[in-house]
Amino acid sequence: MKFKNLTVLILSGVVFVLAGEAFACRASRDMKHNFAINFESNPPIRIYGDGEGSTILPQMIDKCTESAGSFLMLSKGVYMPSDVSDVADISLDGDLPDENICKIENSIFSKPMDHNQKKSLVKRQHKFLQQCAFVTVAEVNGRPLRYKSDQQYCKTIPQGASMVQMEGEYCFLTINPSYNLSITMGLKPECATQEKMKELGLEFGDIEAALNSYVAGDDSGLSPDVTAIGSSRYRFTLQAPANMMELSEDVGMEAPRFPTTYNAEFNMGDLQFRQAGEERVDLNMYLSVDNRQPLFCNQAGLCTAPSAYNIPVAAEVEVFKVGSQKSVFIDGWTSGGTIQGNWQGLMRFPQQSIDGLNFVKGERYKVVVTMIDPFEDFYIYLNRAEQFLIDLKAANGVAGLDQIQSIQPLSDLLGLPRLTGLPHISSGDLNSDLDMSLSYFKKLGSTRLWPTYYERLCDPSHGQCYLSGKQKFWNRFSAEFTVGEKGDGGNFDLNDIRVIKESPQGVVMNKQVKTLPRYRCEP
Repeated sequence: MKFKNLTVLILSGVVFVLAGEAFACRASRDMKHNFAINFESNPPIRIYGDGEGSTILPQMIDKCTESAGSFLMLSKGVYMPSDVSDVADISLDGDLPDENICKIENSIFSKPMDHNQKKSLVKRQHKFLQQCAFVTVAEVNGRPLRYKSDQQYCKTIPQGASMVQMEGEYCFLTINPSYNLSITMGLKPECATQEKMKELGLEFGDIEAALNSYVAGDDSGLSPDVTAIGSSRYRFTLQAPANMMELSEDVGMEAPRFPTTYNAEFNMGDLQFRQAGEERVDLNMYLSVDNRQPLFCNQAGLCTAPSAYNIPVAAEVEVFKVGSQKSVFIDGWTSGGTIQGNWQGLMRFPQQSIDGLNFVKGERYKVVVTMIDPFEDFYIYLNRAEQFLIDLKAANGVAGLDQIQSIQPLSDLLGLPRLTGLPHISSGDLNSDLDMSLSYFKKLGSTRLWPTYYERLCDPSHGQCYLSGKQKFWNRFSAEFTVGEKGDGGNFDLNDIRVIKESPQGVVMNKQVKTLPRYRCEP
């Protein structure tokens, strides 16, 4: 197999973590890294995340005893615009495979994203990554690194015996079982120019990328003996000039500025209800999200739009049982996540369990999604998840809760977000894992510089924008349905579905649909 043609599939950000647990070398689980490129600042490239003095913590790789004589392979890739948010495809070679057997059925989007648009986006972003990003590997105890200086897909620039800068698609080092390696990605200063942006065909916005590490049987680039051990996620924010769009408040040189206009189209996605025992129903829920809007270009030929940047998505979800006289409230919660720029598809909310509920064929229900303010909704959501962790930590060791030690992906716990960088409960030290997770939420929820406050809230289907905080809600949509038979996969069929969408000015959609938008793969 030739690595140059590989595309790596990650499910909910878990694959690399689990591989690192199961095989020889151990890779640390680092947080997401953020770079800001601002041509109007000096220096133009900055790291952001936890505020002033932010640094990039390296991925650490050690405990390679069982991999002695093998090779460490490092590869950079960009996240491709997949159709569902909980499946993340990484392109390592800048190519986007032809449309496959999986697709969104019954799409509710007015303008589905063209495959060639996706292909062009991936190609341009990958070109930026390969020309402008480099990887630095250092042996923290001063041991000399062993690698070929004339690799086919990699340029090596020694920085001393125990450090090397590597540029290229696939870079290899010989593994020493005693190595304690520090691995980081950086950007070349010469790429932080408007001329380079025009050359690469990039617009101002966000680029989501990954630095992946593997143990390989050889350094030919052809070996099928490859084990994924770690992945670090990177976000590159190309900040638009202030004369091209309204930007968030300038709070200092360390902080990038983001669009203050929130412009995305939302509607209901798939609703998957499954009976999970007596008096309990589990709901896997998706929203239809279109974060793509027309670009604005200046006289220099540089373009941008608010939708080129990542956005937070959060909302209040309510479930009602519909009766002949009135609807009865069943349950409600706040849920959310994040969506990358220039993305269209089905965004999955974390699974929610609804206690005290049994689905019966013929009964009618309604699910209502209400968006009040994207900034405030998102932090309400994070605070709820953080409180869940606090409660879980308090319960650790209580009689009858011994099975809590077996919990694995933290993102699969009830009510927790599927956010990249979220630590996993996988060691015997549950308190340590929970402390790490709580630290993550505190950083994400209180000291991070993104998301920022949005002043204008726009959904193209509304026909107009609204000012934040000036109405009870700015977006609301619902699906009312009748419970049908239990399908082959265990989910209930939903019949007689009516979808309604409202803006503050009134109803903008009211129609009967046979099925909700859903992601399906042909056999």
